Amino acid sequence: MLLQIARVIFQRQLTRAIVLPSVLLLSFSGVSWWQVNRLISAMQWVDHTDQVISQAYRTQKLLLDIQTGSRGYILTGELDILAPYIESSPAIDAAFEKLKNLVADNPSQTQRLKELISLYQQWDRMIALAVERRRRGEVEPLPVFKVREQQMVSMRQHITAFIAVEEQLRNERSDTVRQTTQQVSATSLILTLVIGFILASFIQRQIFQVSKTYEHALRTALEQSEISQRSAQRLADLHEIDRAILSAAPDIQIIREALERLRKIAGCQQAFVVLFDFENGTAQVIRANNDDVFQLDEGITLRIEDFAAIAVLQQRQLRLIPDIAVLEQRPIILERLLAAGVHSYIAVPMRVQENLIGELSLASIGVDAFNQENQQMAREVAEQLAIAIQQSQLRQELQKYAEKLEQRVAQRTIELQEANQNLEAFNYSVSHDLRAPLRTMQGFAQALLEDYGNQLDTFGQSYLRYIADGAMQMDTLITDLLAYSRLSRSEIQMQPTDLNVVVHQAIKQIEPQIQERQAQVTVDTPLLSVMAHPATLGQVIINLLNNAIKFVKPDVSPVVKIYSQEYLQEGKSWVKLWVIDNGIGIAPEHQERIFRVFERLHGVEIYPGTGIGLAIVRKALEKMGGSCGVESQLGKGSRFWIALPKAVG
Repeated sequence: MLLQIARVIFQRQLTRAIVLPSVLLLSFSGVSWWQVNRLISAMQWVDHTDQVISQAYRTQKLLLDIQTGSRGYILTGELDILAPYIESSPAIDAAFEKLKNLVADNPSQTQRLKELISLYQQWDRMIALAVERRRRGEVEPLPVFKVREQQMVSMRQHITAFIAVEEQLRNERSDTVRQTTQQVSATSLILTLVIGFILASFIQRQIFQVSKTYEHALRTALEQSEISQRSAQRLADLHEIDRAILSAAPDIQIIREALERLRKIAGCQQAFVVLFDFENGTAQVIRANNDDVFQLDEGITLRIEDFAAIAVLQQRQLRLIPDIAVLEQRPIILERLLAAGVHSYIAVPMRVQENLIGELSLASIGVDAFNQENQQMAREVAEQLAIAIQQSQLRQELQKYAEKLEQRVAQRTIELQEANQNLEAFNYSVSHDLRAPLRTMQGFAQALLEDYGNQLDTFGQSYLRYIADGAMQMDTLITDLLAYSRLSRSEIQMQPTDLNVVVHQAIKQIEPQIQERQAQVTVDTPLLSVMAHPATLGQVIINLLNNAIKFVKPDVSPVVKIYSQEYLQEGKSWVKLWVIDNGIGIAPEHQERIFRVFERLHGVEIYPGTGIGLAIVRKALEKMGGSCGVESQLGKGSRFWIALPKAVG
């Protein structure tokens, strides 16, 4: 009976001795699993942010390639310079789409990216138009060039702000990883102490009955605690490696320190990185700071085949060699390792977008020294190293492109200054040397007609009038050409301008032409105020009024109506000034031509003029940051308009 009671008591005590530690250990494992999952999730977000930053830098490089190629071609007309533009343009949309997918979880970054894409689309349309103009041999207006450059500056600011936000987000997520790591370590330590205390108390009470069982449970708990602490420490070390590698500008020393830390964590004697140049068939070695077994030559050009056959490398698979000595054929690097006493070797491919850029290698003097945990750590570090090295190379390329671009801009600026000086000399020659003989022709023809007209027949008098009229027309043409040239080179000061004042002054200046043609000009007042240069705007309105009065059928009296209207474009207030006439109209296919220099739709004998008036209108509007256009049909008159920013206040 006593034996049976003792057996029951022993069974109860044994059951409690088994159940209690089991429950505690399960709780500890559950908490550890939850904490480790939190840590892995945080590290995955850091990796995601690094992918966003890498893609943003790639997109920025594509934009710079497009700008470099297009601007060089627009300035020089050399097709070879256009190559970066042609190569990068098809890839930019895919780059934007990939970047959009990567930041789909971030509304603010998505909105910032939409603004950048919108700016790029506007800028790309201007680039395409400028390239097409250059192909036709036309010179791009300087204001358009400046607007496009300002848009590029705005895009750079957007993408810089985009990257800055992502880098800040990466720092925050890295801090989260560090805090989570600390929490994992602290939780493991606290749970270990609590479990140890509970088990110690329980063992003290049950020491005489089931001492061996409780000793085993305590030993198991302590071993589990040590494993958890060791895992947490390894995670912390890996995080520190990642944070050092993915710094703002990783250099060789940072990579060496990361390799040294990985070497210590893996418990091996050597860690090094090999970077491949498949075009030249060469390899570069970067090794850890402390080399305990052998020295790998750095700075000496090695062949790729010294590490492995290219066909083997192209497989992009992890290569694990438990014992180098058993291999029958060994590349040079394995021969050197074996000679230094190394047996175990592992090489992990470093890839960037499926492109192999190198390998991360670990070497140990022990046989079969690398387990699954070591292999996984090597893979993680290899991925981060590949991203960091690629970012560093992209930064170097961007810096080189920027330096080349600055040199080209400086050279083109000097050439542009020389061209402007030559144009100034030409304008001076035109305004002085060409006008003098024209005035002589006109003066002597007029004098001959007045003094000797009675001695000439009708044909002779008409010939003299043709000479005088031709000289006058040539003088007018020179005047318009000089005005057009000055618009291209002059700097104007924008200021609030009352359209009422400018329009009425323009009407007053052409009053003789209005009375001669018996024209009716109506102004719907009040007109709005705009940001413009008053004198330049006045010349624009005079040219439009002259056209409205001139291009009317001979038996029709000109009727002109002027009014203004306000409209919004991209959140900014603009003003359109309309000049509507009852003239002969313009066919749709010719409406763009009339704004070009020397483009005339009618002979000078029918409608006199130089063909430069509307070209001056467009050039003046471009200088003032505005635009112009026409709506017209043959026989139904024309509706010319100019658009300028509305004056504030």
